[in-house]
Amino acid sequence: MSNTTPAIPLAPNALTTLEAMKTMLGIAPDDIDPQRDVIIVNLINSVSAWVERMTGRHLGKKTYIQQYVASGTQELVLLQWPILAVEYVKDTSDGDIIPDSEYDFNVTGEIGVLYKDKGWPLRGYRGGLSYDIVAPMRCLEVKYTAGYVLPKDATEEEPSTLPFDLQGVVWGAVSQEFATMQNGAQGLSAFSISDVSWTFDKSPRQEWLDTIGYYTRL
Repeated sequence: MSNTTPAIPLAPNALTTLEAMKTMLGIAPDDIDPQRDVIIVNLINSVSAWVERMTGRHLGKKTYIQQYVASGTQELVLLQWPILAVEYVKDTSDGDIIPDSEYDFNVTGEIGVLYKDKGWPLRGYRGGLSYDIVAPMRCLEVKYTAGYVLPKDATEEEPSTLPFDLQGVVWGAVSQEFATMQNGAQGLSAFSISDVSWTFDKSPRQEWLDTIGYYTRL
């Protein structure tokens, strides 16, 4: 046993910690095996990237500056969520900052929506016989913070806010792949002889896909 830490660090978007994952695998967090722990870290990084790709969003807390086409409705849907703070919404046509008293995300921030009672007027280039807007203009710039505090970034002052069901997907997928690797049966789906049978399912479980679907914008 060695007291060295894994040579491969957790990725910035890792959705669990090495210690938590080892506990889920039945390994004591202070039981350090550099080769094994590197495998676990690589699996955490791989599964976390897969979950993010499936959700189509960044899950970790981060600040963004993005430009948007005004919706023409009362709801402006931002690319990342949940919304934690909005520093400003700027009208790019004249540089004016829209007063924060005119919009809020108290109710709709969890789904990434800025709500404005008077609406977000649609702008753009008009054409055709009806003179409709045929090319919407990105007339709004929003600087905001969105996402979850990931377990690896958590502190006593700012604990993790990543939903446990998403962490559960990572725990389950890493456990499945780790068990398959440990058993040395890559690709084996079923095998039986006499009263002994082995079955390894490497396909994502439907409940994992269903859980990820809850955090995906359709």
